[in-house]
Amino acid sequence: MKSWYEGQLLPRLMRLRWLVGLAILGVALGYRLFLQDYVARQWAGLSWLIDVFFYGLVGALIGWVCITWIARVVQERPGEVERLASAPRNSADAIVSLDEGWEIKTWNRGAELMLGYRPGEMIGQPFDRLMPRDSRETSEAEAIAQDTEQKGYVQARDVEMLSKDGKRIRVQLAGNVLPSDGGKPRGFSLVLRDITAARQAQEQTQRLYRELEQKMRERTRKLELARHELEERNAQLHQAYEELKELDRLKSDFVSMVSHELRSPLTNISGAVELMLEEEDLSDEYVRKMLGVVGDQCERLIRLVRGVLDVSRIDAGRLNLDRKEVDISPIVQRVVNSLQATTVFHWFELPAANELPLVWGDEDRVEQILFNLLDNAIKFSPSGGPIGIQMQTGDEEITISVTDPGVGIPPAKLARIFQKFHRLDSHDSRETYGHGLGLYISRGLVEAHGGKMWVESIEGEGSTFTFTLPLAHRTTDTKEVTPHPSPEKSGEGR
Repeated sequence: MKSWYEGQLLPRLMRLRWLVGLAILGVALGYRLFLQDYVARQWAGLSWLIDVFFYGLVGALIGWVCITWIARVVQERPGEVERLASAPRNSADAIVSLDEGWEIKTWNRGAELMLGYRPGEMIGQPFDRLMPRDSRETSEAEAIAQDTEQKGYVQARDVEMLSKDGKRIRVQLAGNVLPSDGGKPRGFSLVLRDITAARQAQEQTQRLYRELEQKMRERTRKLELARHELEERNAQLHQAYEELKELDRLKSDFVSMVSHELRSPLTNISGAVELMLEEEDLSDEYVRKMLGVVGDQCERLIRLVRGVLDVSRIDAGRLNLDRKEVDISPIVQRVVNSLQATTVFHWFELPAANELPLVWGDEDRVEQILFNLLDNAIKFSPSGGPIGIQMQTGDEEITISVTDPGVGIPPAKLARIFQKFHRLDSHDSRETYGHGLGLYISRGLVEAHGGKMWVESIEGEGSTFTFTLPLAHRTTDTKEVTPHPSPEKSGEGR
């Protein structure tokens, strides 16, 4: 009621005070200017009573009328005044008024429900009592007061407050200055709204969003990995498909090659036998010549069969070696002598007759390696020429090279030259015998000895095949292998 009187009724009374004075002055001037002379002429004896009436009774009557109107207005508005006074008192939001020193002066029902303190517990208490200790240390209350005093208001500021039971509550604070007549603030009015549930819901939504975003990133990463894995598998399947196509081609080439390789010696054997049967007078020299043809062609068939068996042993990892100390020089000379009798257009250039250290290996397999390389050098040097053999001794191994002046190997085929059944050209089987296993077997035998083999070639100028074998002096701790019957040597083509 007091606030309504000070805020609404008192300003109206101040305005009516001047209105009453002006009304009395207006009546007096009107009477004096327009009526007094007339009354004095008509009723001379009663003029003084009429003056008293107008100057006294009429003014009082006007004042009485004004006061009666004010009383009626006051009597007609008590319900509205009470509603206006009870609105902040019963508001669901906490409405708190403070004096200029930020001490609490009013504490409504909303503040009591929100923070748990009764009005008697908080009125007269400093406002920063409601702030948590850590927040008070950061001068949160002072910052709010400073903003309010500077701007005249504070709007939608999120602060943390402490309830009576020690619970932290997130509050949205808004307020304004209560000015006095002199312009200086005589207090402050604050409205507090509990936003704890809203902030918790917002934080939960943000947390769920972050979790969802993390799951999406993880799912995207898994999908990306799955895509890469699928691409790799597709690439592997494509490679396997290409390998199957290559194996199918090799199978066809192998069948064609084996058919050719088997048919040629069998034809020669059959022809030699027929000639022997048709000859009526068989001389010993003719018989020996035909039997030599038969023997050579049978040996050719045996080499083919043994070559295929060696390939299967190498692929299965069951290639056993009968290792021992081996002198390489006699082996080289023996292979050269056997091959020199097969050609008149080639000759062999051997290294100087120096003593070479012993190697650790299978003598028959070392001879097979050299035979394959020198036989290839003859076959793929159709114009003839020198075939060089070089040997170089190192600390741990001996390096042996075979150089021919032949057709060479195209750069695109160098990487495939050691593959099984590989031939330089699809038609070279018609020009040179061989089944494309010699280099594959030779490299397998060298690697079984612990060495390595490689090739250097210039197309049209010739090739150099090089391999290494371990020296015997560094193999004293080599694991012993079970001796087995040494397979006979076999010669194969590129």
